[in-house]
Amino acid sequence: MNHKRCQRLKARIKSLLDPVQIIQHEDLTSIATVLKELVGILESAKDCIESFTNKHRFSKVFKAYEIKEDFNHLNERLNDASVALDLALHTEQTKMLLSVFKGKQRQEEDEQDLEEDQKHLDVVAKKLEEVLLSMEEKIQQAVQTVNDGMEEMKMDLKDIKCIIESYNEKPSVHPVQNILELKLEDIEVQNKPFMETANSKYYRGTLHKFPVAIKRFLNIGLSNVEEIRKIFCKEAGTMKHFESPNMVRIYGICIDQRGPSPEFLIVMEYCELGCLRSVLEGEWQLSWQSRVHMALDAASGLYRMHQSIEKFKLHCCIDSTKFLVDNGLRVKLGGLDLAKTETSIRRNSVTSQSSHTLPYISPQQLGNIHYKYDKPCEVYSFGIVLWEIATRKTPFKDCSDKVIYQKVCEERVREPLPDDCPVDLCELIDECRAFDPFERPKAGAIVDRLKNILKRIAAVTKASRD
Repeated sequence: MNHKRCQRLKARIKSLLDPVQIIQHEDLTSIATVLKELVGILESAKDCIESFTNKHRFSKVFKAYEIKEDFNHLNERLNDASVALDLALHTEQTKMLLSVFKGKQRQEEDEQDLEEDQKHLDVVAKKLEEVLLSMEEKIQQAVQTVNDGMEEMKMDLKDIKCIIESYNEKPSVHPVQNILELKLEDIEVQNKPFMETANSKYYRGTLHKFPVAIKRFLNIGLSNVEEIRKIFCKEAGTMKHFESPNMVRIYGICIDQRGPSPEFLIVMEYCELGCLRSVLEGEWQLSWQSRVHMALDAASGLYRMHQSIEKFKLHCCIDSTKFLVDNGLRVKLGGLDLAKTETSIRRNSVTSQSSHTLPYISPQQLGNIHYKYDKPCEVYSFGIVLWEIATRKTPFKDCSDKVIYQKVCEERVREPLPDDCPVDLCELIDECRAFDPFERPKAGAIVDRLKNILKRIAAVTKASRD
């Protein structure tokens, strides 16, 4: 139940203390930003360990995957810190840091930890299953004597059994949903699309009776189906790295060759509330705690994408319509699909940036079309999304392209935040929207700070209720 991962985390944190001591002796004030970020990481690690230690054993079983995601995030952040310290110090500590945080070795250590944790989890899960089965028999007898409202309790009990059965299966280091080429007969598609873009339509549907969203490509040119299959299989391997509660899952691709020209479909996770923009414009009553939680979900998806593979990946089209929201108000980053596959099956067309996307473009790219898109550009776009979550407004609404350029590039305008917006949240949003790319935080730091903001708001809310 993540015990080994907890111990490994302690060893990795300890390995970062030596270079910090060197900084104290040599007064290297130039890396204050690195140290400030490291403090935030260590605070998050402390909270995570305390929360993990205080959880009831049953809670640790039910939330084992969620806890593992927290450890994954902390390990990624510690790795970020080790790289930053390495670049700043250039001392003999470099060899030590590389040996501790070497990617392959770190993955092997995590695999070993997961294997040992799993053995312990199997024993606990088996005992817990026996207890639950005994409880189920007693509950079913009681259900027969009460009204129809008790049916919901029976469904909850079945869900718990499914969780126990899922933990009896040994997970991989990167638990993923297999991506396959699906059979057309396994998919049911509604006739009317719920969303349309220039090159695709989105439909609700089911895959083996499970609700999904189905993307159908338009503007299809003359495409080599076999070549697309090869590209898809290669991309599917890359997509497995993005398995996360805050990333929209892609289940597979379907190629319908019954007509004169093939139809290409991508089957993905269906989020009931639609895109984030729609939720923010809707009638939902969103407290600051809810909004910060949604912002944290979105940031977690962005960070997972940036850090999931050895060579980081950029989304390249971040805006509030690319984040989807499920019934529980959990925000998931979408719009990734299968980029090479999509390029292969549609006609090549060049379109200019529309007024919808201009507010999300960094000042550097607005001022220079040849400016290379990078992580700071993506963080600027995400900062606009955070502004939308805070204000529930549309950025630069009713402004022409020329006006947007003038405000962002020449006047360096940052649209105001609400008066009741928490101060620490305002600071984070403004840093993400900073004109200077160097001043914008990295995705991992955004996640850490949003966690701290959420924790503070939750504590204040609880205190006020008490």
